[in-house]
Amino acid sequence: MQISKRAAETLAIQSPMMEAFLETLGKLHDPELNPTGALNLGVAHNDLLQQKIFERAQECLQVTPEDINYGAAEGSPRLRQLWRDFFTRHFNPYYPISWQDISVQTGAGASVNQLFMVITDPGDYCLVPTPYYGAFDYDVKVNTGVKIFPAHLHRDLNSMTVDPDQLESHYQRAESEGKKITSMIVTNPENPLGRCYSVEDIKVFLDFASRHQIHMLFDEIYALSTYSQLLDEKKEDPFVSVLSLPYKDFIDPALVHVVYGLSKDFAINGFRVGFIIDQFNAPLKAALGRSAAFSYTSTITDRLLFNLFSDEKWIDEYLLENRQALAESYKRTTQFLKTHDVDYIEAEAGPFMLLDIRKYTEPTFEADKLLWHRLLKSGVYFAQGAGFHMPEPGYLRLTFALPWSMLEIGLNRFIKELKKDI
Repeated sequence: MQISKRAAETLAIQSPMMEAFLETLGKLHDPELNPTGALNLGVAHNDLLQQKIFERAQECLQVTPEDINYGAAEGSPRLRQLWRDFFTRHFNPYYPISWQDISVQTGAGASVNQLFMVITDPGDYCLVPTPYYGAFDYDVKVNTGVKIFPAHLHRDLNSMTVDPDQLESHYQRAESEGKKITSMIVTNPENPLGRCYSVEDIKVFLDFASRHQIHMLFDEIYALSTYSQLLDEKKEDPFVSVLSLPYKDFIDPALVHVVYGLSKDFAINGFRVGFIIDQFNAPLKAALGRSAAFSYTSTITDRLLFNLFSDEKWIDEYLLENRQALAESYKRTTQFLKTHDVDYIEAEAGPFMLLDIRKYTEPTFEADKLLWHRLLKSGVYFAQGAGFHMPEPGYLRLTFALPWSMLEIGLNRFIKELKKDI
């Protein structure tokens, strides 16, 4: 046998989102390497303030003799103390966060994977509300032996309200099929819907997890990219972190885990930085400390992040400017879609939104895939709804966090291809 059983199981994992993205390799636009490639309106990236964050990162890049030596695998104490202050400032924790509650990882995906390595066993199932971020197919499953049990909780994609009876019915169905649910992962703000769960919905999740004594993981990577409150002054910021709630009142706090990363709110995907926040599970933190040697944050990245995030004024101004840019881009995009009679799910957070194209396509996932191929061939890349395990066909995820000059070209190509046969 040339590879291990574990490796063979990893190769057998299917991820519709990743498989579709692999088809785009070498075909996407790059101003230098591939100027005629398809415009990328599919990956969840934020290009609106890319130059600003690039220039600031350049200023903060520094190497000292100390950085030649080994650093701290979970992030230096000074960096974790800085991030304690950041999370305190922006996530409003009900229970004070200690710097020792924070583990620095090589990305949010790695954070999810590391958590599943220490909270689950091979053969366990993780319940995930659909639609969900397609890379969870890898993040949750690779090397863990864990499988995903999808739960369709939203009868109406325009509403994020969680029905506790429906949630329970999914759990009971899994049990009846002999599938042991030991964990649940919720993305808030949600991907691909671009919407936030309310305090009441978060409590429903916590009550459910408490009743069945399962681990509850909240992926809050889009937490600070909300913008609906800027488009309507009567609205409040829709994001509420589970950390801001007295979650001890609802669940054994050792079962609650939070993941965050820098790829989305700060548009620095390539830095590969994520965080695990665990406040009340000492054995888990000890286990993460042991495994941190395999997701080591480099000393150079550690120092760069410390320099960058030490300037609280610059960071907070950046976050506000980013929200304003997202709000403006979302507004222009939705106006364009309305003008061209394309339906969409109203969004309030993140760099993307979900388009409802059912009135223009046949009601099959195969029809969706054919349209996706036509769009790619015509010079624009969207993310397929199937990649997010949508309960029904007829949806595409559009990333709108691009300069309008580029986004408008991509949208016009989309409209032309969508309505080609009408």
